[in-house]
This record gives sequence, C-alpha cells and structure tokens, in this order.
Amino acid sequence: MRISATAAVLAVLLFGALSLVGTRASAQGGAGSSPVTGSGGICNSGGCVPKSQCGTGTLCSPFPEHPAYDPNVEFQKGLAAYKAGDYAKAKWEFDRVLYLAPTNADALFAEGMAEVGLGDLAGAAQAYSQALKWSPKQINAARELAITEAKLGKDDQAAAQLAALKAWAARCGAGCREANELNSAIDAVQAVLPPPRS
Repeated sequence: MRISATAAVLAVLLFGALSLVGTRASAQGGAGSSPVTGSGGICNSGGCVPKSQCGTGTLCSPFPEHPAYDPNVEFQKGLAAYKAGDYAKAKWEFDRVLYLAPTNADALFAEGMAEVGLGDLAGAAQAYSQALKWSPKQINAARELAITEAKLGKDDQAAAQLAALKAWAARCGAGCREANELNSAIDAVQAVLPPPRS
C-alpha cells in the first residue's frame, strides 16, 4: 500500500501549505495555486464559480454565503482523519471542501488518497486525474495516478503516465528543483509496473 509514501505530502498540507480561503492574489502563482477570495468570490487558476471579477483578474461570481463550514477547517479535519486511518471521514471532509472549491488540486489529491484508503482505486484514479487537470505539474498526483492505474491492471495507461514523468524529468534536467521528486516518482511507478518485455 502506498499510503505511507504519501503521508508526508498530506502532512505538509496539514501544516499550512494549503489555504483555500483568504489568500491574497499577490501570493498566487500559475496552475495549481490555491484559490483566493475577494469581493468577487473564490477562484484559482483552474477556474471559479461562476462569473464576476476576482482578485487575480479571473472571472468568477460570488459564492453564496455558506456559514455552515469553512473549507480550510474541513480540509484540516480531513487530513487529521486520514492520518488517524478514518478514510471514510477523511473522504467526507474532502468532499465538503470540493463542494466549495471543486478545482482545488490539493483537495482532489487528498480525496484520491482517502479513496485508496477505502479501497476504491477507480475513484482514486478519477480524483488524481482531476487534480492533474487543474494542476498539471502536481508530481504527487501524477505518481499516484500511474501507481493506481497499474493496480487496476491498466498497465498501458500507467506506462503512458510513466513516460510523461520521464519526459518531464528529461526537460527539467538534473539541476531543477523538482529533479529528486520526479526521479522518486519514476522509481515508485517502475516498482509497480511489470518489467518491460525483451
């Protein structure tokens, strides 16, 4: 099971790497950056709901008032539940986060991890795929998608994901800041794929 390998990623998220609400627009980067709030609502590089001016210049509309819960708090609850091994509660909390921030790649990745814990590999693959849709440079999601596809017997899709990771690593080169993470991801995927036929 790959849960221990990705627990560190979730621990990083638990200690503040993710802010779903309240982040200033100036802190936002490219794809995969956390959503920002403003008078126009919540949005991120992957999209927003629905349409008016947001802090980053993206068009979105104000979210309806949702006083029942704060997605940041729900995300932290989900990570705590995941860490405690309560994958059903973790998934439920991440579902609540995704209700308000459906394109947040970190929440989608965390949802995928909870799905793995529940034994729903198809659901996990879908969550990882969505995380990559909104944040194509999320190495953890690319790695876990490939591993999950291999476990589902979709070796061709896992091999394609592995090839994409290798191409990314080649473009990146040995000196880029993601080099070690990419190489570790490649090794993890290769470990679950059958050896190539000679």
